[in-house]
Amino acid sequence: MKRAFSQGVVAACFVCGCGAGTSPHASASPSPSPSAPHVASSSSLKADPEAFRLVQPKPGEHTPVQFPTPSVRTFKNGLTLFVVPKQSAVATLTVVVRHGAGSVPLGKSGLAALTARMLTEGSQLHSSLALAEASEALGSTLESDAGRDESDVSLSTLTSDVPRGLALLAEVVFKPAFSGRELERVKGEWLDGLRAERQEPARLASLVALRTLLGLSAGAPVSGSIPDVQKLTVADLSDFHRRAYAPSNMAVIVVGDLKPEQLAPDVERLFGQASGVGSPPASSAITPDPPSKLRVLLVDRKDSVQSAIFAVQPFPRRNEAGFEAREIMTSLLGGLFTSRLNLNLREKHAYTYGVRGQALATRQWGSFFVATDVKREATADALFELLAELDRARDPHGSAPIQAQEAARASTDLMHALGARLEHTSAIADAIGTTFAEQLAPDYYSKYPNLISHISLADVVHEATRLDPHRLLVVIVGDRAQIEPSLRQHGFDFEPADPKLLE
Repeated sequence: MKRAFSQGVVAACFVCGCGAGTSPHASASPSPSPSAPHVASSSSLKADPEAFRLVQPKPGEHTPVQFPTPSVRTFKNGLTLFVVPKQSAVATLTVVVRHGAGSVPLGKSGLAALTARMLTEGSQLHSSLALAEASEALGSTLESDAGRDESDVSLSTLTSDVPRGLALLAEVVFKPAFSGRELERVKGEWLDGLRAERQEPARLASLVALRTLLGLSAGAPVSGSIPDVQKLTVADLSDFHRRAYAPSNMAVIVVGDLKPEQLAPDVERLFGQASGVGSPPASSAITPDPPSKLRVLLVDRKDSVQSAIFAVQPFPRRNEAGFEAREIMTSLLGGLFTSRLNLNLREKHAYTYGVRGQALATRQWGSFFVATDVKREATADALFELLAELDRARDPHGSAPIQAQEAARASTDLMHALGARLEHTSAIADAIGTTFAEQLAPDYYSKYPNLISHISLADVVHEATRLDPHRLLVVIVGDRAQIEPSLRQHGFDFEPADPKLLE
């Protein structure tokens, strides 16, 4: 860009006659009269091909996002079928249940995630290897996952292979093998992954913070704690599967070049005849009282050249009014590259490569957090600026209240992110799965752009007043010997984190 701009300036100087190279014939020509206008030759008036770079382009006309509305059918056994027609050679098939980590009892964290994983590790009809071969024959791979409110298993395949894909999904969902031998193998890999995660300071900070704020049950990681996963058995998985993977809790989602009437017979035969009423045990989550003042926990990580900071506070649950306004507020505060937190901690002070602020919202609880990794020597300064930025954002009468331009930029980004989902059938299926898991209207994302565009600045400002930097729970993972003096100098009292929170 700089080179192109320089070339443009040189060319402009040449056209204006300020170049050093003068034609030898120029001195032999008679000088023009002072009153006569100078007429340049056509050969000297060459258009600058880079001139467009000197003018900032104007944004194009906004193209409205048109997210498709699925057709919905509910079968007699309670199963729900969502079909989203999309012109594509590939279709995505997903089975979602409304139970995840939030539905497991205390002491069994990781149960929902491990159950979902084991669905793809063998069925009553196919061994683990044979099941992998069956999915590969469809040009696909069985994928499974679990969140706080849901679990799912999915695959993508050619439109012509959708009936075979549905049959394979029905098999793994309703007839899992839960082989003891396979479970021990998978648990070994799983535990290695958990131990590896706990070598990352940022992960340690989030583990300690959420467990402290929400309690050991609600705050437990979806993937589980090491002691809990070690104790999980085939009986635990079988019991959770029986309770959670019932048709009344389940949806089949198909996104592709297909019509509902083409799919209904296969879904009725494979899923609509299944029986069972889901009754997963309610989570025994007991959420502690939030801090009455700023509380800082420190995890000592000797010789660490960076400090991981995770600051969190309670926030509304997913179904509480104002969710979309909170999305806009947290986006302008810590979601965009141009967010307030990023412009402060990264661009202004160079404490970090980046900082993220986000609201987490589940059916049972909500929280707002800010996470970043900063230079060790800047730990106290970064925390001070983080708290100050939250304080400024929450005060509508202060020195830096939230502006309409900020809210508009965040709203546009949210709508563009929704539009990006339209590129892949799998991303559309994920969105529809969210509406089912969170018990939203099927056309929620179809109406989302209009909903976001009508959020007022007052709504966003109101949600910002929920921020409470003076009662945050802050976890810092870093070298205590190096960062303690500056923390004390800034007036930050801290306490060591319980080592059990790191498991």
